Amino acid sequence: MLMLLDMAEIGFYRCELCNDILEPTMASDFDHERLHYLREAVRLGSIRGAAERLNVNPSTVSRQIALLEQEVSSTLLERFGKGVRPTEAGQLLVEYARIQNSAREDTLAKLADLKTLKSGHIELVTGEGYIGDLLGGPLQEFCRQFPHLTLSLEITGTDGIIQSIVEGEAQIGIVYFPPADRRLHSHIIIRQPICAIVHPKHPLAKLGRKPALSDVVRYPIAELRGSFGTQKLMEMAASAERISFNPIVRTNSFLVLKSFVCANLGIAFMPAFAAAKELNDGEVIALPIDHPILEGSEAHIITRHGRRLPPATLRLLQHLIKRMKAFEPYPNRKSRLRSRR
Repeated sequence: MLMLLDMAEIGFYRCELCNDILEPTMASDFDHERLHYLREAVRLGSIRGAAERLNVNPSTVSRQIALLEQEVSSTLLERFGKGVRPTEAGQLLVEYARIQNSAREDTLAKLADLKTLKSGHIELVTGEGYIGDLLGGPLQEFCRQFPHLTLSLEITGTDGIIQSIVEGEAQIGIVYFPPADRRLHSHIIIRQPICAIVHPKHPLAKLGRKPALSDVVRYPIAELRGSFGTQKLMEMAASAERISFNPIVRTNSFLVLKSFVCANLGIAFMPAFAAAKELNDGEVIALPIDHPILEGSEAHIITRHGRRLPPATLRLLQHLIKRMKAFEPYPNRKSRLRSRR
């Protein structure tokens, strides 16, 4: 039994030794220039032809191929007459070089496509109040101009927008009244007051002045719930005035708010751009509320501070700043517009 164990151990070590002797050490990568010389020699069928093509001495081509043969411990070329042809090992390396060169060219082409906006993916996150503005023109124009780009669009509240930007899940965020956060970079900030959105036949539409919070509190109200910047500002203003709202409808949908107003059931609060379609159609009226907190509220386009945006994302960012109504000054108001680069 002992003898059998010894023989097994001897056999084991012999296998290890054989592997060390027979398996050549192969480089994880090959010298690009040497591979290029080999490919040209095989393609043209001679060392001299490769040298003329590469504008070097024949000895240079021979030396580089010899170094490559040493690297792989194999003969790569067979010589006959004045010409050469690849061995099996040589043909393997020629094919390897072809694949590597093709992959390199493909990668360079894709990089060029990214720069020329022929490819790329953009991740955008925003609140529901911006959807009508986005889809009403800016995104349509951008997608028509750059049909090869793809886009993901996520809809969430203010807290979700901030989280997506900070954690890198989205590249661009469009948000109303974001918190002060050093991790965020605002590319454009514009004052967009919170308005009382009312039906044209509502009593406030005939008030003849900006309504105060004490005016709007007397009527039925629908309000947002959750982490919306609009709702946070309304709560801040109400607290400052020691006013308490008792909404008859609470929702997380701007569509529900606008439908509530269009049915002349009461008042909703939002910046005018969030009801742009209904305003244009004459279904509602936007009345800026006379309160410094609500008059000073702002719309932002944000990215994560220090994040380098790819070309496609930068182009969309520039397009949104120029084309979204949310980033145009509110009509007939002195608006504070800031652009940060």
